[in-house]
Amino acid sequence: MQVRGQNLEAQLPTADPNAQSNPASRAIPKYRAGQNVVVYESGGTAYVAEPYRLNYLWGLLALFILVVGLLGRGKGLRGLLGTLSSMAVLAFFVVPEIARGNNPLLVTFMGAFGILVLSIYFVHGVNRKTSAALLGTTAAALVALVLAAIASELMRFTGLSSEEAFLAQFALGNLDLVSLYLASVVVGALGALNDVTVTQASVVQALIQANPRLTVRELYNRGMSVGFDHIGSLVNTLILAYAAGALPLLLLVHLSDVPLLILLNQEAFSGEVVSMLLGSLSLVLAVPLTTLIAAWLLRGGKLDYVDRRWPEK
Repeated sequence: MQVRGQNLEAQLPTADPNAQSNPASRAIPKYRAGQNVVVYESGGTAYVAEPYRLNYLWGLLALFILVVGLLGRGKGLRGLLGTLSSMAVLAFFVVPEIARGNNPLLVTFMGAFGILVLSIYFVHGVNRKTSAALLGTTAAALVALVLAAIASELMRFTGLSSEEAFLAQFALGNLDLVSLYLASVVVGALGALNDVTVTQASVVQALIQANPRLTVRELYNRGMSVGFDHIGSLVNTLILAYAAGALPLLLLVHLSDVPLLILLNQEAFSGEVVSMLLGSLSLVLAVPLTTLIAAWLLRGGKLDYVDRRWPEK
């Protein structure tokens, strides 16, 4: 909706002479005449809620698709379609099933496996390399899930660590918030797990193409020489990603007079730390697991290829 030729700032609820000295007033957006805004009407009164931002979002999305299509070509476009499929699984399967009262942990793990199948097989094709990546990702996610369940039981997590979780339980009534938390730990690590497992499987495939006589042990050792570098960079990447999402919590830690250990003991903080550590741990485990699975699967395929070249006696 568009409002023209009016002083929109005067319609805001905080038109107060001391607004400049009020820190909360800095969060109120500045409006200009002719700007697209969202207007709500209640009881015959219309008021400006916020700027209309979707046009800019569509522009950024178009830029992203253009760059991925130009640089990634066919695989980039398939990656975009795989991402859309993954989001569709979350939106049309995982969320509705949880809302119906089904166990969030079981539903999310089923959805996560579907996401992995779509994202790995659709983008990279169905072959031994992608099967190794899928198996490695699934194994690492299962380990993270089991460890998260153990940690939440030992630490007596309730799942009520955020306002959103409280509102979700209030709206649904019988929502298992602990299972929902465990599911979020797995989903949060899926993207990075997908990246590391496909990369490691590709490394093993390149090694066996360069030297078909390498044994499974040699493939594993040489693949892990790349995997160790991968582990070092990925752990740092994932922890920084979690830390970026927890910046408001880190700011509260900095400003609070409560001792740091007491704050860390609270579920809001300890839950974030557990998610960060288990997500990183699953990445570390995914590297050797995928390397070993890929070496076994691809070495078997290469032996079949070599055997067919030998004359039968």
